[in-house]
Amino acid sequence: MRFERVWSGEDWETYAHALVQLRHGPENVQRVPAKVSGDAGLEFFTTNGCLIQCYAPEETSDTAKSSSAMKQKATSDLPKLIKNSKIISGILQDLKARRWILMCPFLDDKDVIRHVRVKGQDILAANLSFVTRDFEALVHSQEDFSVEIATLKRQSLGPKLAYEPPSDAAIAEKSGEFADKLEAKLRHAYPDMQENTLREKKELYVRGFLRRENAISALRRSYPALWEQLINSIGAEETRLSLFGSTETQPAFRLRESLGRIEQSLGRDLPSMPSSLITDLSVGTLSDWLIRCPLDFD
Repeated sequence: MRFERVWSGEDWETYAHALVQLRHGPENVQRVPAKVSGDAGLEFFTTNGCLIQCYAPEETSDTAKSSSAMKQKATSDLPKLIKNSKIISGILQDLKARRWILMCPFLDDKDVIRHVRVKGQDILAANLSFVTRDFEALVHSQEDFSVEIATLKRQSLGPKLAYEPPSDAAIAEKSGEFADKLEAKLRHAYPDMQENTLREKKELYVRGFLRRENAISALRRSYPALWEQLINSIGAEETRLSLFGSTETQPAFRLRESLGRIEQSLGRDLPSMPSSLITDLSVGTLSDWLIRCPLDFD
């Protein structure tokens, strides 16, 4: 199974929380808010004694750099269990901590495990009241949650996805940025179209592009597993277009065919998504292709 490696810290924490809830049950996982005086060295904990700290390295392709960053995270955060022992003891009450887990999107270097376990021994030696004698510090990644990830991907979208419609200012800004390339392609596709109609169509494509970007951001934030499926589905269709092109020769028909293929692909790969969202994503993807050139009329 292929796993997404690039995450923002906030998105990774949200995703990791969903995975831990699936494994332990939502009623057995407590998030620790950081808004007031920080998170005391843990993002959330489970009622069977796991303290979990999330970390998504900014560097994802250089193993040495990402591994060094993970080690630094453990070096800085594990001692917080000692520094904040009174706070953590108050949060846990009678619960005893058996594990401290650094949860990362990926784990490439086994020396990170060695480093984290060594730092965990320092915590054990501190004889903290809330730590058991078999306490261990570990590193987990998405590979350790493959079953939960597969379950997330099968789940429905749930409540209606909320995402902001593009503002007039954003549309005007993007219209200026993409105007020449987009207008040239639309003129090629619709050579007999009147100027005002062409401008309206161009604005619709820009609006569609921005709606797609807002929807993708909302998906990644609230439904990261579905977001990953979406990116894979769009990427596969773009690869197909790049390799084989379109069966249509007329530009206007090629636009229509490409839109239909995107909608079919998303509907097949993401059956839990409402049709209105699939339409927004499909129109926006077509706009993106026109702007970036995967869909050309030469």
